[in-house]
Amino acid sequence: MSIPAKSPSIPPPAKAAPAEVNLVSLPKMHRLLAQAAELAASAGLPPDAFAGVAWQEYLRAFPALAEQLAEAQFEAALQRLRDSGRLAKA
Repeated sequence: MSIPAKSPSIPPPAKAAPAEVNLVSLPKMHRLLAQAAELAASAGLPPDAFAGVAWQEYLRAFPALAEQLAEAQFEAALQRLRDSGRLAKA
């Protein structure tokens, strides 16, 4: 009897978003976000720009999430092309 060949394992994402938030860190996060918001407001940064920068930094901290979102957008774009008849279904 032979040992079955081990299938190649898929490496884990570089840094996946945590499944749950550490409750101890919530007050610290709130304080840091409040300081960042105060700094942005005092510099005259529009709220949408502040939110955009915050989101980009979050995605930079969790590249696996950024990849997952990019893949979902790509799949949605393909589906729109298929639905419009501009791309054949495979």
